[in-house]
Amino acid sequence: MDLDAINERIAEVHRGKKWILTPDAAASASSLAAQLHEWGAGPVMIVAAIEGVGDLPEVERIHYTRTTGDTVMAGIRAFIEAIENPSRALLTAVEAFDPEDEAMILPTGFSRESRLLGRPLYGGRPAAWGALEDKMLIDELADVAGITRAPSEIVAVADAPEAAERLAGELGTVWVADNTEGWHGGGEYVRWVRDAGDVQPAVDWFAEHAERVRVMPFLEGIPCSIHGFNTPDGTAVFLPVEMIIFRHAEQPEFIYARAANFWSPPDTIQDEMRRAADRLGALLRDRVGYLGGYGIDGVATAEGFRPTELNPRLSVGHFIQFGAADLNPGTLERLVIAGDLDLAADDLEEAVVSAADTTRGGGMLITIPDDHEAAKTGVVFTESGAIGVDPAEPNDAVMEIGPGAYRSIVILRFDPERNPIGPIMAPKVLRAIDLARDLWGITVPPLVAAPDPF
Repeated sequence: MDLDAINERIAEVHRGKKWILTPDAAASASSLAAQLHEWGAGPVMIVAAIEGVGDLPEVERIHYTRTTGDTVMAGIRAFIEAIENPSRALLTAVEAFDPEDEAMILPTGFSRESRLLGRPLYGGRPAAWGALEDKMLIDELADVAGITRAPSEIVAVADAPEAAERLAGELGTVWVADNTEGWHGGGEYVRWVRDAGDVQPAVDWFAEHAERVRVMPFLEGIPCSIHGFNTPDGTAVFLPVEMIIFRHAEQPEFIYARAANFWSPPDTIQDEMRRAADRLGALLRDRVGYLGGYGIDGVATAEGFRPTELNPRLSVGHFIQFGAADLNPGTLERLVIAGDLDLAADDLEEAVVSAADTTRGGGMLITIPDDHEAAKTGVVFTESGAIGVDPAEPNDAVMEIGPGAYRSIVILRFDPERNPIGPIMAPKVLRAIDLARDLWGITVPPLVAAPDPF
């Protein structure tokens, strides 16, 4: 794979053009904004909900919508609404930046529109691809692709208790909502129904938010995902990623805390996961002409990998692994969709897998229902805990806290050179959360990591 030629093609496409970026947090676009300037693009404007945690990008203009929500999904949806149906203040800011109407939008993975802020999206995604977000689709897709899955039933909310009785294992069942209220993620529309006492609260909650639910047995094992990337000539498949998902120690809830790829599953599990991603990628390309990144979430159980949902978009697992190869998956995806880059799937797979196999990464991102000023610490892990150190000193990870779209967020980034490849990282994340409680007084419920069955 000729990285120099690819980077020159990327620069050529972006050079000399105005761009508007639409991240929900401005700080998250710092790297892309810097790349745009390196490629000779500009000027650059950012439209964001909030500043976010970390250094702000150096661009010509930033406009904040100041949209928030009571949950993470509510905050994301409020921001999408703000850019899909812009206020006069936002349109005025955009017109002042781009009076000649020359700019193009670099889209996020959230909006499904073909135009935003009165301007075209570069490398936008067709509506048929966004429709794949429906959590009710994974079973049919897995069956057609020949992927082994756990039993499940898709039923009306009122019929979920009976389905749960049929499907429950020792640890109960897991219910997930359809897309009545739109696409969703981060586990917000998922409930763990452990026993009879959890049934009615789950029915009451889903009755307000969904028409149907997918019910399946609770799967004991490591939450994980596998990622692929479709190009016109085939499918690139990457390495397994550990999803940092905790169980609430006292309530039937899951806490999504991002992902890391230091974990190395047994070869049989890895092979099964990669075959699943390859087969599903081919099916998506055949059905809807799907291009770009996608991921399959699931659980690595003692019996094998069992898929639980499809994410038809780039996710954190792509960015962890592509970053190891000094590639930006968002940039590559947009160029591939726009037909501006001839990228071979086999070459992409070899470049990313070889780099990600030696340089691991990832960390934690959690939201907390408190207001906190920005702060930062280095983290050194011990056998039973974690200690805070000056971020400039040698450390195993860096942890930051600050305002988010929903109150505050805590971010942890592991140092690839100071954390071993092999074990799961969730126990270290729990130690970091304990440290954040001590340092910053964050409000996080008691959490439990999934046990490693291997």
